[in-house]
Amino acid sequence: MDDWTDGYVTELPYSVNHFPEMAPAHLRLALLQAGLAAPNIDEDFTYLELGFGQGLGLNMLAAAHPQGRFFGNDFMPAHVAAAQALATQACLSNLQLVQDSFAQLHDRDLPPMDFIVLHGVYTWVNADNRAHIVALIARLLKPGGVVYVSYNSMPGWANKAPLQRLMSEAAQRQTDGSALQRFHAARDLLGQLDAAGAAFFASNPGARTALRDITNASDAYLLHEFAPRGWTPFYHTDVAVDMARADLQFAASAKLFSNFPQWSLPAASRALIDATEDLGMRELLRDFAMQTPLRRDVFVRSPRTLGAAEIEQEYNTTLLALQRPPASCARNVRTPIEALRLEDDVVDVLLASLANGPQNIAALMALPALANTSPASIRETLDLMLCLGYLGPATAPQAETRSRAHALNNALLKRLLAGERLSGLVSPAHSAGIVIAYHDLLFLAAQQIGESNADALASYAQAVLQISTGSTATSAALPQLQREARNFLNYGDEYYRSLDLFSAA
Repeated sequence: MDDWTDGYVTELPYSVNHFPEMAPAHLRLALLQAGLAAPNIDEDFTYLELGFGQGLGLNMLAAAHPQGRFFGNDFMPAHVAAAQALATQACLSNLQLVQDSFAQLHDRDLPPMDFIVLHGVYTWVNADNRAHIVALIARLLKPGGVVYVSYNSMPGWANKAPLQRLMSEAAQRQTDGSALQRFHAARDLLGQLDAAGAAFFASNPGARTALRDITNASDAYLLHEFAPRGWTPFYHTDVAVDMARADLQFAASAKLFSNFPQWSLPAASRALIDATEDLGMRELLRDFAMQTPLRRDVFVRSPRTLGAAEIEQEYNTTLLALQRPPASCARNVRTPIEALRLEDDVVDVLLASLANGPQNIAALMALPALANTSPASIRETLDLMLCLGYLGPATAPQAETRSRAHALNNALLKRLLAGERLSGLVSPAHSAGIVIAYHDLLFLAAQQIGESNADALASYAQAVLQISTGSTATSAALPQLQREARNFLNYGDEYYRSLDLFSAA
């Protein structure tokens, strides 16, 4: 392995994903739930992503927020080239991407940042690079600025961590083959151990589940998640100590369910945690209670606590938007701890109203059809729908948002048709990246060339799938694609049209 990688495997690019919880509007909502102020994103703001991977999310945010200035680094040439190509095709003048390590990024003349985000990176890099990350945050983050850091957490990774170590040790001792081939062999060794009756698996059912997850993982995920030599899962308190060196305090979770103990913690665990004053200890107890595998922490420098009137004002003016077709919003749902039934009458009214476009919470609370429903019940339903991902925070679009989003989506369609598996598109109506199921993306692409009936959509999707897999194995899946296309037209088409993803033909 080359020294320039610092123990990070660069053989394959990372998968092409975006993560909605990294959006400024989502981070603002998480802080509001904690009663804290967030940077103003309606006017000029700055946003830095450390280790942006393929850069899909960063491109989406830059397209959706022309009022913001976006920056990002990644040290893998393939990642930077792919991200820059997207930015160029979409004419995103507010996005600056650099091929820098974290050490090299210190030498860049960057402005003070309102937001600094990193997804998974803190787990994957070595201690020296983690120190560089903390130093960059200490130097660049504004007072009141926000840091999002996600990382594999303990004890949630207690079952997988020994498997990662064994794979890493086995792969390092092999001399033949690529890194991927060595890790395939190391993964096979885990399966052989299990089949041989190794006590670790026999006495630890969770390890078998972890092995199944690893066996089913994509090659890109396998290498980037398990191969880095500096790979480390963290207890929250360790990360909080690191961030305190940059003058940051833990504020909230970007996983919204975690901000509502009544939906995320059993009652007995809540009592133990409520009796604990120390914030770090509370979060540590939460992770033991929930076996949290991935934390999505939000830290703030010099956080400002909002008064009750400010919270109410901020909450009422928060724009909400649908994040999925209304027909896919089930009423029987499961929180992290229990099954619940949403109130049909309330949910139906909210979904019908939001089908017309994003609305602020005050307008939703005042809907005439909900006049006989208590404000507390409406608010609770909205909070639960946000946690479930039925709804998400939106931002009022700027004048240039539509053209920029359409340009980026057109560029993404070309990648989709070339066989890339993308995670979504940008909605100028929401000023946000929207997660869209892969087959629905293919149906949307078919519509852009004039296809309109289910059979035509399915045939088009099948052809693209054959390109992406390099085989004709998907021919047997045509009936399933036809069923999905009919559901798309019956239940999703109107929703996707409301997102204003493409210019009218």
